[in-house]
Amino acid sequence: MKSLRCLLLMILPLLAWAPEVEAAPIIRDPGAIYLSDFGLDPLKIKLLQAAPCYFDIGMTRYAGTLRFPQIIQVEALADKMCRIRGNAQQGGVAAWVSYAELEPLPEGLLANLKKSEERRKVVDVLIAKKEVAIGMTLDEVRQSLGKPQKTTRRADTEGTQEIWEFIKYDLVPQTTYAPGYNQTLVKKPGGVIVQSGGSGYYANTIYIKVPVGTLTITFQESIVTALDQTEGTTAGGQVSIVTPPLTRYW
Repeated sequence: MKSLRCLLLMILPLLAWAPEVEAAPIIRDPGAIYLSDFGLDPLKIKLLQAAPCYFDIGMTRYAGTLRFPQIIQVEALADKMCRIRGNAQQGGVAAWVSYAELEPLPEGLLANLKKSEERRKVVDVLIAKKEVAIGMTLDEVRQSLGKPQKTTRRADTEGTQEIWEFIKYDLVPQTTYAPGYNQTLVKKPGGVIVQSGGSGYYANTIYIKVPVGTLTITFQESIVTALDQTEGTTAGGQVSIVTPPLTRYW
């Protein structure tokens, strides 16, 4: 008994310091739209009857039969099925189930999610190219261009506006000439010696950071409403427009 107690005293501290195991990333099914991509919580909905569910959207891998009655959580939607979390006869399960097994979805939910998914793809391309567009959110601009060099707030009869200013810099070479001696390092069997030549003027080039363009972004309620840019700015020569994100999905 005493030896068992000593063994437990040795093991317990190790368990307390055991590293946390990170949650496995979601394996996304092609064609599915995930609510979490738009900051939406899982949708709670009633199951109409005991129903089969599947591990894949193609319904080729059976996951179990969902218990009835219960309220399940919808995490992702596709054209004919949705990914849910609920209780099956075998235990908790995350799987795909047909819409026919559930009460009707909120009106307009799937159509609005498809619009938001198309917008998200367009914005992802802009962010990858470090560009901005009217209709992007404040957070999306931050992802694309980083932190602005200057921020201001302005209030008028239409509300409060936030203005971000980005300055683009280029390194411009500047060369100066100064008198000096022409010296050359020469390798010889005994080592390296310095040979001096004639005197003269020699160039010294340094690079100076010079502002070459400014991009000013105006936000109204955290959405880009105006872009003012000068030549050489970070946003490119053509101003693009994207649809502002939906605030309600049903």
